[in-house]
Amino acid sequence: MPPRRFNGPQLMRVRRAADVHRRELAAAVGSKSQQIVAGWETEKTFPPGEKLPVIARVLRVDIDVLFPREGPCDLADLRCDAGYAQYAAAEEIGISKYGLSRAERGERRLDDAWIGPLATLYGVHADELLAAQRRSFGEAVPVFLPATLPPLTQELRALVSERFPEGEPAPDVIAAGVNGVAGVDVIRGDQVEALLRGMSADRVFAGAHVARAVAVTGLAGYFGVSELRLDDRAESRVLDDLRYIASRYDIDLAARGGEGGVSPEMVAVLSDLISRELADQSDP
Repeated sequence: MPPRRFNGPQLMRVRRAADVHRRELAAAVGSKSQQIVAGWETEKTFPPGEKLPVIARVLRVDIDVLFPREGPCDLADLRCDAGYAQYAAAEEIGISKYGLSRAERGERRLDDAWIGPLATLYGVHADELLAAQRRSFGEAVPVFLPATLPPLTQELRALVSERFPEGEPAPDVIAAGVNGVAGVDVIRGDQVEALLRGMSADRVFAGAHVARAVAVTGLAGYFGVSELRLDDRAESRVLDDLRYIASRYDIDLAARGGEGGVSPEMVAVLSDLISRELADQSDP
């Protein structure tokens, strides 16, 4: 199965943005020398797969953003994503390291008694573990993807297609363009790629609402569209604004008596606000 992609220069940019020193990152993976991190960032060496989760965690970036993988997991991938070296996983649940190694190499399947404990250790369902084992043995196992992509991904893909009809550029190119228009770094290439792949914005920006909002503003500016087109929370924000107006004017937002819709009082207030806004715009 495909390993996670590793980009040394990108790792360095993310580490610096997170204000994490090489010594801190080295210590997090159990090393006393910052040179190990320097080797990764120059791609002279690469970290073991089981170290990638802790690296992403220390840098406060989703592992699928920082180290994306093209393709589904096999047994070794599940173990690495759980942050375990082969010997450590075997020792943790009291099974044979040799047996685990043979299963990962597609030579002999795991004992049935190992399935439950190993799935629990890796934080996955037993069916997912069994599917990963089948992939380790070269079997084609389908991956069930979401029926629909997130609205932001759909809009972003459409905008990229419109702007680049001859072919999608590298995510770093798009990120550089966005940051150039914004005048400050608001998004990275790996984040652009994750959004285009269909990852939710909450995961891409690690739940940081401010970072997400700033990135959406930057993307909208780069593609020359309204922020509302890229903000899948726009409707929720509008509803919150309406609730605020109802509270400020001490009126009901919704009509009473089962009539449905907006209350007459709210309609009157909104009409007045819109009239005043239009009057202000037309006043030289």
